[in-house]
Amino acid sequence: MNTPTVEFYSTLQSAFDHFNAELFDTKLPYCLITLRSASRVYGYHHAGRFISPEGKQIDELGLHPGFFTLRPIESVLSTLVHEMAHHWQQHFGTPSPSNAHNQEWSKKMESLGLMPSDTGLPGGKRTGRSMSHFIIPTGLFLPSCQRLVEMGFAIPWLDRHLPAEPENQVEVVQALKAAGVEYQVSAPPITRLPEEINGKVTVYRPAPKAVPSREKLICPKCGSKAWVTPETKIICGVCSVRMLNEINNDETNNHL
Repeated sequence: MNTPTVEFYSTLQSAFDHFNAELFDTKLPYCLITLRSASRVYGYHHAGRFISPEGKQIDELGLHPGFFTLRPIESVLSTLVHEMAHHWQQHFGTPSPSNAHNQEWSKKMESLGLMPSDTGLPGGKRTGRSMSHFIIPTGLFLPSCQRLVEMGFAIPWLDRHLPAEPENQVEVVQALKAAGVEYQVSAPPITRLPEEINGKVTVYRPAPKAVPSREKLICPKCGSKAWVTPETKIICGVCSVRMLNEINNDETNNHL
Protein backbone atom coordinates (compact mmCIF):
# COMPACT_ATOMS: atom_id res chain seq x y z
CA MET A 1 0.00 0.00 0.00
CA ASN A 2 1.35 3.43 -0.95
CA THR A 3 2.20 5.89 1.78
CA PRO A 4 0.42 9.30 1.58
CA THR A 5 3.61 10.88 0.23
CA VAL A 6 4.04 8.32 -2.53
CA GLU A 7 0.32 8.43 -3.30
CA PHE A 8 0.28 12.23 -3.62
CA TYR A 9 3.39 12.61 -5.74
CA SER A 10 2.58 9.55 -7.87
CA THR A 11 -0.76 11.17 -8.70
CA LEU A 12 0.95 14.36 -9.89
CA GLN A 13 3.52 12.36 -11.86
CA SER A 14 0.72 10.43 -13.58
CA ALA A 15 -0.82 13.74 -14.70
CA PHE A 16 2.56 14.92 -16.01
CA ASP A 17 3.01 11.65 -17.93
CA HIS A 18 -0.51 11.86 -19.37
CA PHE A 19 -0.10 15.39 -20.74
CA ASN A 20 3.46 14.70 -21.84
CA ALA A 21 2.12 11.87 -24.01
CA GLU A 22 -0.99 13.60 -25.33
CA LEU A 23 0.19 17.20 -25.71
CA PHE A 24 4.00 16.99 -26.03
CA ASP A 25 4.50 13.69 -27.93
CA THR A 26 6.33 12.30 -24.85
CA LYS A 27 9.29 14.56 -25.64
CA LEU A 28 9.56 16.37 -22.31
CA PRO A 29 12.36 15.17 -20.04
CA TYR A 30 11.48 14.36 -16.46
CA CYS A 31 11.52 17.13 -13.89
CA LEU A 32 11.15 17.20 -10.12
CA ILE A 33 7.57 18.07 -9.15
CA THR A 34 7.36 19.89 -5.82
CA LEU A 35 4.62 21.29 -3.61
CA ARG A 36 5.25 24.69 -2.11
CA SER A 37 2.72 26.84 -0.30
CA ALA A 38 5.00 29.76 0.60
CA SER A 39 4.05 31.69 -2.55
CA ARG A 40 0.60 32.81 -3.69
CA VAL A 41 1.24 31.87 -7.33
CA TYR A 42 -0.48 28.78 -8.70
CA GLY A 43 2.78 27.29 -9.97
CA TYR A 44 6.24 27.98 -11.38
CA HIS A 45 9.09 26.40 -13.35
CA HIS A 46 12.72 26.69 -12.24
CA ALA A 47 15.34 25.39 -14.66
CA GLY A 48 18.20 23.37 -13.16
CA ARG A 49 16.96 23.86 -9.60
CA PHE A 50 18.13 20.48 -8.27
CA ILE A 51 21.39 18.59 -8.66
CA SER A 52 22.40 15.02 -7.83
CA PRO A 53 25.62 14.09 -5.98
CA GLU A 54 26.95 12.98 -9.38
CA GLY A 55 26.34 16.43 -10.86
CA LYS A 56 23.16 15.75 -12.88
CA GLN A 57 20.82 18.74 -12.92
CA ILE A 58 17.06 18.62 -13.18
CA ASP A 59 14.33 21.27 -13.47
CA GLU A 60 11.73 21.95 -10.79
CA LEU A 61 8.03 22.22 -11.52
CA GLY A 62 6.40 23.69 -8.43
CA LEU A 63 2.70 23.75 -7.59
CA HIS A 64 0.84 25.48 -4.75
CA PRO A 65 -1.29 22.81 -3.01
CA GLY A 66 -3.53 25.40 -1.36
CA PHE A 67 -5.16 26.12 -4.70
CA PHE A 68 -5.93 22.41 -5.22
CA THR A 69 -8.63 22.87 -2.56
CA LEU A 70 -10.07 26.03 -4.11
CA ARG A 71 -9.98 25.41 -7.86
CA PRO A 72 -11.71 22.94 -10.21
CA ILE A 73 -9.46 20.04 -11.17
CA GLU A 74 -9.43 21.32 -14.76
CA SER A 75 -7.93 24.62 -13.56
CA VAL A 76 -5.36 22.87 -11.37
CA LEU A 77 -4.24 20.68 -14.26
CA SER A 78 -4.11 23.67 -16.62
CA THR A 79 -1.53 25.18 -14.25
CA LEU A 80 0.49 21.97 -14.53
CA VAL A 81 0.44 22.22 -18.34
CA HIS A 82 1.25 25.96 -18.14
CA GLU A 83 4.46 25.06 -16.31
CA MET A 84 5.10 22.13 -18.68
CA ALA A 85 5.07 24.71 -21.49
CA HIS A 86 7.93 26.50 -19.70
CA HIS A 87 9.66 23.12 -19.35
CA TRP A 88 9.23 22.54 -23.10
CA GLN A 89 10.70 25.95 -23.93
CA GLN A 90 13.66 25.38 -21.63
CA HIS A 91 14.65 22.22 -23.52
CA PHE A 92 13.33 22.77 -27.05
CA GLY A 93 12.85 26.52 -27.43
CA THR A 94 14.54 29.79 -26.60
CA PRO A 95 13.71 31.21 -23.16
CA SER A 96 14.12 34.95 -22.68
CA PRO A 97 16.37 35.76 -19.69
CA SER A 98 14.31 38.81 -18.73
CA ASN A 99 10.82 37.48 -19.52
CA ALA A 100 9.72 33.88 -19.01
CA HIS A 101 6.48 34.55 -20.90
CA ASN A 102 7.70 35.56 -24.35
CA GLN A 103 6.11 35.18 -27.79
CA GLU A 104 7.42 31.65 -28.31
CA TRP A 105 5.97 30.48 -25.00
CA SER A 106 2.69 32.28 -25.74
CA LYS A 107 2.28 30.54 -29.11
CA LYS A 108 3.08 27.17 -27.56
CA MET A 109 0.46 27.72 -24.86
CA GLU A 110 -2.20 28.54 -27.43
CA SER A 111 -1.32 25.45 -29.45
CA LEU A 112 -1.88 23.38 -26.29
CA GLY A 113 -5.33 24.86 -25.76
CA LEU A 114 -4.47 27.46 -23.11
CA MET A 115 -4.73 31.17 -23.94
CA PRO A 116 -2.12 33.35 -22.19
CA SER A 117 -3.56 36.43 -20.50
CA ASP A 118 -2.11 38.66 -17.81
CA THR A 119 -5.62 39.05 -16.39
CA GLY A 120 -6.68 35.44 -16.82
CA LEU A 121 -9.53 36.71 -19.01
CA PRO A 122 -10.03 37.38 -22.75
CA GLY A 123 -8.39 40.59 -23.90
CA GLY A 124 -5.45 40.44 -21.53
CA LYS A 125 -1.81 40.81 -22.61
CA ARG A 126 -0.34 37.58 -24.00
CA THR A 127 3.24 38.17 -22.86
CA GLY A 128 4.86 39.71 -19.80
CA ARG A 129 6.62 38.94 -16.55
CA SER A 130 3.46 38.03 -14.64
CA MET A 131 1.13 35.87 -16.70
CA SER A 132 -1.94 33.70 -16.25
CA HIS A 133 -4.17 31.97 -18.82
CA PHE A 134 -7.64 30.62 -19.47
CA ILE A 135 -8.73 27.35 -21.03
CA ILE A 136 -9.72 27.48 -24.72
CA PRO A 137 -12.97 25.45 -24.93
CA THR A 138 -12.10 24.08 -28.40
CA GLY A 139 -8.38 23.54 -27.72
CA LEU A 140 -6.37 20.37 -27.13
CA PHE A 141 -6.07 20.68 -23.36
CA LEU A 142 -9.70 20.40 -22.30
CA PRO A 143 -10.57 17.03 -23.92
CA SER A 144 -7.20 15.62 -22.81
CA CYS A 145 -7.92 16.77 -19.27
CA GLN A 146 -11.41 15.30 -19.40
CA ARG A 147 -10.00 11.95 -20.50
CA LEU A 148 -7.64 11.95 -17.54
CA VAL A 149 -10.46 12.73 -15.10
CA GLU A 150 -12.69 10.07 -16.66
CA MET A 151 -9.91 7.53 -16.01
CA GLY A 152 -10.27 8.28 -12.31
CA PHE A 153 -7.68 10.98 -11.74
CA ALA A 154 -8.23 12.86 -8.48
CA ILE A 155 -6.08 14.78 -5.99
CA PRO A 156 -5.88 12.46 -2.95
CA TRP A 157 -5.06 15.10 -0.31
CA LEU A 158 -6.22 18.71 0.04
CA ASP A 159 -4.51 21.57 1.85
CA ARG A 160 -6.64 22.84 4.77
CA HIS A 161 -4.96 26.28 4.79
CA LEU A 162 -6.55 28.33 2.03
CA PRO A 163 -4.32 30.92 0.29
CA ALA A 164 -7.38 32.89 -0.90
CA GLU A 165 -11.13 33.12 -0.35
CA PRO A 166 -13.26 30.61 -2.34
CA GLU A 167 -15.42 33.40 -3.76
CA ASN A 168 -12.48 34.63 -5.85
CA GLN A 169 -12.56 31.46 -7.95
CA VAL A 170 -16.32 31.73 -8.49
CA GLU A 171 -15.86 35.27 -9.75
CA VAL A 172 -13.28 34.09 -12.31
CA VAL A 173 -15.70 31.50 -13.72
CA GLN A 174 -18.44 34.11 -13.91
CA ALA A 175 -16.14 36.63 -15.60
CA LEU A 176 -15.07 34.07 -18.22
CA LYS A 177 -18.69 33.21 -18.93
CA ALA A 178 -19.52 36.91 -19.35
CA ALA A 179 -16.63 37.17 -21.85
CA GLY A 180 -18.01 34.29 -23.90
CA VAL A 181 -15.64 31.58 -22.64
CA GLU A 182 -17.78 28.81 -21.21
CA TYR A 183 -17.18 25.12 -20.63
CA GLN A 184 -18.07 22.48 -18.07
CA VAL A 185 -15.71 22.09 -15.13
CA SER A 186 -15.80 20.05 -11.95
CA ALA A 187 -16.91 21.61 -8.68
CA PRO A 188 -13.97 22.86 -6.58
CA PRO A 189 -13.23 20.48 -3.69
CA ILE A 190 -13.96 23.27 -1.18
CA THR A 191 -17.64 23.01 -2.13
CA ARG A 192 -17.73 19.33 -1.14
CA LEU A 193 -15.94 19.58 2.20
CA PRO A 194 -17.96 19.81 5.43
CA GLU A 195 -17.52 23.01 7.41
CA GLU A 196 -16.64 21.11 10.57
CA ILE A 197 -15.48 17.64 11.57
CA ASN A 198 -15.92 16.62 15.22
CA GLY A 199 -16.52 20.24 16.14
CA LYS A 200 -13.33 21.52 14.50
CA VAL A 201 -13.15 23.63 11.34
CA THR A 202 -12.24 21.73 8.18
CA VAL A 203 -10.27 24.47 6.44
CA TYR A 204 -8.60 27.66 7.61
CA ARG A 205 -9.35 30.83 5.68
CA PRO A 206 -6.72 33.54 5.13
CA ALA A 207 -6.57 36.25 7.76
CA PRO A 208 -8.24 39.55 6.79
CA LYS A 209 -5.90 42.06 5.24
CA ALA A 210 -4.76 44.76 7.61
CA VAL A 211 -6.03 48.28 6.98
CA PRO A 212 -3.15 50.16 5.28
CA SER A 213 -1.48 52.77 7.45
CA ARG A 214 -0.30 54.76 4.41
CA GLU A 215 -1.56 55.48 0.91
CA LYS A 216 0.24 56.57 -2.25
CA LEU A 217 -0.54 59.93 -3.83
CA ILE A 218 0.56 60.94 -7.33
CA CYS A 219 0.67 64.31 -9.03
CA PRO A 220 -1.56 64.07 -12.15
CA LYS A 221 0.78 66.44 -14.04
CA CYS A 222 4.39 65.53 -13.27
CA GLY A 223 3.93 62.10 -11.70
CA SER A 224 5.65 62.96 -8.41
CA LYS A 225 4.74 60.49 -5.65
CA ALA A 226 4.21 60.79 -1.92
CA TRP A 227 3.28 58.31 0.80
CA VAL A 228 0.90 59.76 3.39
CA THR A 229 -1.48 58.65 6.11
CA PRO A 230 -4.97 57.88 4.68
CA GLU A 231 -7.25 60.83 3.94
CA THR A 232 -4.31 63.29 3.89
CA LYS A 233 -4.63 65.99 1.21
CA ILE A 234 -1.48 67.64 -0.17
CA ILE A 235 -0.51 69.93 -3.06
CA CYS A 236 2.36 69.13 -5.44
CA GLY A 237 5.14 71.64 -4.74
CA VAL A 238 6.17 71.63 -8.41
CA CYS A 239 2.83 71.89 -10.21
CA SER A 240 0.66 73.47 -7.47
CA VAL A 241 -2.14 70.94 -8.07
CA ARG A 242 -3.74 68.49 -5.68
CA MET A 243 -2.07 65.08 -5.62
CA LEU A 244 -4.45 62.15 -6.10
CA ASN A 245 -4.72 58.65 -4.69
CA GLU A 246 -3.09 56.19 -7.11
CA ILE A 247 -6.31 54.26 -7.77
CA ASN A 248 -8.16 57.49 -8.60
CA ASN A 249 -5.50 58.91 -10.87
CA ASP A 250 -6.77 58.23 -14.41
CA GLU A 251 -3.54 59.31 -16.08
CA THR A 252 -1.51 56.91 -13.94
CA ASN A 253 -3.95 54.03 -14.48
CA ASN A 254 -3.64 54.41 -18.25
CA HIS A 255 0.00 53.42 -17.96
CA LEU A 256 -0.39 50.35 -15.74
